[in-house]
Amino acid sequence: MITLIQGQWRPRRRLGDHVWFRHAKAGELCERVNTLHLVSGTEVVEQVTTYRGEGHAFL
Repeated sequence: MITLIQGQWRPRRRLGDHVWFRHAKAGELCERVNTLHLVSGTEVVEQVTTYRGEGHAFL
């Protein structure tokens, strides 16, 4: 998937900079990772286990 980035902040970014996106479909993300890190500002405030991390798979 290719996501084009637009907006006023774009000139401040350089190739290789990190960009965070909010995942549109949490189910797709949760079937690929065991743990989600919840972030507020610059701090990880909590880690939560996904259904995959609990050993579940929905096929």
